[in-house]
Amino acid sequence: YQRLVAYKKKHKSTNVPRKYGADLKLGQWVKQQRNNYSNKQLSSERINRLDSICFVWAPNDTRWMEMYSRLVEYKKQNKSTRVPYFYTEDPFFGKWVDRQRIAHNKGNLSEKRVELLNSIKFS
Repeated sequence: YQRLVAYKKKHKSTNVPRKYGADLKLGQWVKQQRNNYSNKQLSSERINRLDSICFVWAPNDTRWMEMYSRLVEYKKQNKSTRVPYFYTEDPFFGKWVDRQRIAHNKGNLSEKRVELLNSIKFS
């Protein structure tokens, strides 16, 4: 736990990569906390302690929401959610939007994500 606190102080995040080169055991420990949480095997005391340092329980959800927020801003500025695949300002963003469009059309997104995308008239 203390190593995670130190990591957060240095990196401003608790989202430690699983194969964090500087401390492989920390990355594995963080992954184990997430697994235990998902399997309801963490005590409320441990959950509260990790919550107190803003532990990222679902890193993919956090990243998705960051990208969604960027899409909302893009739409405000451009009046469209049609981000070019080769978006020069950020190529990863254009590709992310394309992947969401494909997943949306195939029905491979969670209900929550579909609702969020529909709320901005994603097409």
